[in-house]
Amino acid sequence: VRGQLAAHPLTTGLHVAAAVADAVGPGDQLVLGASNPVRDIALVGFNTADVKVRSNRGVAGIDGTVSTAIGAALAHERAAGGRTVAFIGDLTFVHDSSGLLVGPTEPTPRNLTIVVSNDNGGGIFELLEQGDPRFSDVSSRIFGTPHDVDVGALCRAYHVESRQIEAGDLAAALDESFDGMRVLEV
Repeated sequence: VRGQLAAHPLTTGLHVAAAVADAVGPGDQLVLGASNPVRDIALVGFNTADVKVRSNRGVAGIDGTVSTAIGAALAHERAAGGRTVAFIGDLTFVHDSSGLLVGPTEPTPRNLTIVVSNDNGGGIFELLEQGDPRFSDVSSRIFGTPHDVDVGALCRAYHVESRQIEAGDLAAALDESFDGMRVLEV
């Protein structure tokens, strides 16, 4: 898969997954969103030695993922002191963005990066039967649910640092020192 990624002309969720997999190391925690992120990490290969990997399967597959990442980051910091990287899709993020609201008297993670792989909708459905070209006239609208949401604006509403970056810049961004909670949108 990695060899094919180098030759692929467009950035895909697999490119984002490869950058996340390469940046996460011993002592880190990785929280994976349902749908494509968990599949993409598995496809690009990932050395899980000394990395805690967590995933949450909500009622619709995406419920509670941002909140899970925040809680997991707090627990990981308390137990091991390491960083947490959450790798989730844009629909998961948009659906659960209210999880970014942490009360003023509640603890906030000191080292949580949420990586949002933004393909403007549910890309997973292109891989399933409803993504068949025969259904292209309705498939994207009904299953892909394009949203055109400004992820940065959502983050600003909750006072969470965010920025858009290219997949090729993700590894360096993940290695940057910071304090708190942030969102990197790819």
